[in-house]
Amino acid sequence: MNKLLLPIIMTALLVASCSQKSSQNSIETLTKKRDSLSLIMQTVKSEMQLIDNDLALLDTTRSFASVTVVDVVQDIFSHSFKVYGTVKSDQSIKIYPETAGKIEGIYVRGGDKVKSGRLLASLDAEVFRATMEEVSTQLNLAETMFEKQSRLWEQKVGSEMDFLQSKMQFESLENRLETIKKQLNMTEVRAPFSGVIDKIYGKVGEYGAPGMPLLRLVGNGPLSVEMQIPENYITSIKKGQKVNMNFTAIKMKKEGWISQVGDYIDPSSRTFNVSVNLPQNNGNKVIKDNMMASVEVSDYHVNDAIMIPNKLILQDTKGVNYTYLYLYENKEIGTVMRRDLTLGRSNDNMTEILSGLANTDKIINRGIRSVQSGENVKIY
Repeated sequence: MNKLLLPIIMTALLVASCSQKSSQNSIETLTKKRDSLSLIMQTVKSEMQLIDNDLALLDTTRSFASVTVVDVVQDIFSHSFKVYGTVKSDQSIKIYPETAGKIEGIYVRGGDKVKSGRLLASLDAEVFRATMEEVSTQLNLAETMFEKQSRLWEQKVGSEMDFLQSKMQFESLENRLETIKKQLNMTEVRAPFSGVIDKIYGKVGEYGAPGMPLLRLVGNGPLSVEMQIPENYITSIKKGQKVNMNFTAIKMKKEGWISQVGDYIDPSSRTFNVSVNLPQNNGNKVIKDNMMASVEVSDYHVNDAIMIPNKLILQDTKGVNYTYLYLYENKEIGTVMRRDLTLGRSNDNMTEILSGLANTDKIINRGIRSVQSGENVKIY
């Protein structure tokens, strides 16, 4: 009965002390109030300790640690990794002169659309034209001489050597003229396919030569994403495998399928090449040559995997992976049991369990790092 009256007495004392006038708040008065409150607090602590002792006698689970549990998950498990790829075009090229000479004319500007075969630029061809005229004159003379020698040889007049020399001279000049015509054509730079002039490197009056770029032409040809993947994934990557591409610069996401897997390992980077063809459609018009893409590649998939959250996997000093199971004794009380695990792949959230768990097991979640095997615990 006294225990029930104690809170009432305490409240009454507090109210009485708070109702005094501020004029009485001298040092002596405040000291007395403080001493009175300290005495009340000590009395309350003693009373609570007695109540706790009585509860401990009535509730044997009061000292048990409280935990939460989660179910083992049995579902589809997949693992993927990300690499960066670069967009490549089959029709994005630098155009070089096929012969050397002064640039005589450039007939396009950056941004111009051109058709296949259009004349883009030309080099000085005066030497080739003069040589072609000279050889043509010589060829005409050689042709006349060859025709006369042929008639004489048919009439058994003259020597065979004269006939063969005239024939050789004629054919040699004929071949030389064809060569000069080809060289003359090489002074004209034409578009190998239809596209857009992206950049012009040369200028009229400058010297042009093979190995020195003159223009860059970009066509509307097929695009692909080229990636370099570490060699440890060589057995996991197959042609036809699905990937997810993210072109962050233009905020575009696309699905694709691997079209080619390289057979060569680069000795300097220990990587191999993987290509993903991009379908030709209007959406690809904003995707440009050399654009970067983040590519997510799935390398592992199981339809019916046993798995648990990564945070519930512990490791002892010997490097053994384990977790703690919760074994029910009744609705509220259970026992902790350690279970060693054989792990499979891990993704951002879950780890596949190859052995050690059944799909009906319950795993301790909250409190897993503060319990021991064999300990009795209760559910929150």
